[in-house]
Amino acid sequence: MPGFFQNGLTDLLEPVNGYLIVVPKMITMLSVSISITQYPMISTFLACGVMLVVFYIVATAPIHIHGGILLAAACLLLPSNPEVFGLPLYSFWWTSILLFVVVFWNANQNDWILRAVIIIMASLSSPVCIATLPLLWVRVCFLRKNPREISLTLLATSCVAIQIWIMIHSNIYVVSQINIASFYLIITKFIGSYAIGNIFPMFRWYFGLFILSLLIVTVLRDLRSPAKWGLAYLLCATILMSISRLSINHLHQAIGSPRYFFFPFIILSWFLLQIALTETSRLLRMGALFILCLSILNAIPVLDRKHDDLNWATHLASCPHFKEYELPVHIDGNIAGTWALKLTKQQCNSLLDKDPFFKPAVTGGFPFRVIRKHPDDRPFEQNDVTVAINKVQPGNEWLGADPQKSHKNGIVVLGSFMDSGAGTGSLTLKMRRGDKLLYRSGLLRSGQFIEVQAPLFRVTTSPVAREWVQLDFSNDLLPDEFSVIFSDRSTDWHEWSAIMLKAD
Repeated sequence: MPGFFQNGLTDLLEPVNGYLIVVPKMITMLSVSISITQYPMISTFLACGVMLVVFYIVATAPIHIHGGILLAAACLLLPSNPEVFGLPLYSFWWTSILLFVVVFWNANQNDWILRAVIIIMASLSSPVCIATLPLLWVRVCFLRKNPREISLTLLATSCVAIQIWIMIHSNIYVVSQINIASFYLIITKFIGSYAIGNIFPMFRWYFGLFILSLLIVTVLRDLRSPAKWGLAYLLCATILMSISRLSINHLHQAIGSPRYFFFPFIILSWFLLQIALTETSRLLRMGALFILCLSILNAIPVLDRKHDDLNWATHLASCPHFKEYELPVHIDGNIAGTWALKLTKQQCNSLLDKDPFFKPAVTGGFPFRVIRKHPDDRPFEQNDVTVAINKVQPGNEWLGADPQKSHKNGIVVLGSFMDSGAGTGSLTLKMRRGDKLLYRSGLLRSGQFIEVQAPLFRVTTSPVAREWVQLDFSNDLLPDEFSVIFSDRSTDWHEWSAIMLKAD
């Protein structure tokens, strides 16, 4: 989004994490162009639309692997956390599936335009195209008298060349080190966990060996099957791509970057479907069907993923009332950890003026903006606080601090945390517009509130701040002087709040 604001459509060709992601950027640009206030809904709708298009193509494409709608359903019922579902940034994971489909496409079909569009859009959105290109050239070896197949493969090669050039020159793409121990863990994490990792993880090794044996025996029984050899290659390639991107020791299908299990689990499901639907041995068919059914049960514990509400519309309504504002953007759905999209007052006004859905709020939005420090930045110091301890009003009930008993020269910490986070109470400060203080909280916030006693402002649920953040009360709708009440109304041990004030 920042790149689109600065560079316009040319930002489509700017890499993210070292490679092009054209489809996600198209979704973001279109959504922002329609409405910045409704961006979360519009972008999610478009991302889900991409998923539906992929589902339809996988289910109906004339390909040399069996399953039809079962192949499409297998993309949805995966035993991994649904991290890539419904998110515009991760829509390229879905378009990449179509590269697997193109590899097995029936060459006798007169639909080369559709395949060309798929190759261009998917290849310029993901480095997965590098893994599928060798299979396209294998197709050409068997279909060398088909000029359309040669043309499509040359097109794919051109797209791969562009991605590789971007990856080399971006100096961002990171490759994790692979060692012998990685191959041992592959059996448990990428194969055994598929069947039973979420329900009985202690048996992952045994199921991994069983599934691996099942796949090897099936390939050896039908050495002339291009589909099975192709799926075997894609399974190995997608696993190697995943563990080259992030250390396998840090990967977990439920809690540790589960997106890296998306492709291997899809290919594994498709492979097992081929065995269940085409294998002549009843024993092998039953074995594959058993694993497929077990994988569905294994998916139940990780079928849902919740995202905390960031109050996007309220933040946008607040943005024009500050010289600069940081809009919170999700990293993993948890409000405790977010990115910051920095916008100036002029940028906010420009975006809202063009927004047909924007209606000026009857309230002043948030009375403060939250400023977070990057780990590489210098920590907050005394100069970052303008409110002194003598501004605390009589009746202060925050007699504790934060759990870490933070201490800085010239700074006083007041908080609701005593012996635990179960303490409650409130604190009132006399402040002026433009004042700043430091704030910290526990991971829960349902009972933490900040109330500015001024017209146009409502009681605000406190931000979640695992580290110290700065609250800047510079909303231009605030009066010159006002009172602020910080409250902790929860007895939950994980809920507490603390502030830092100047000692003099």
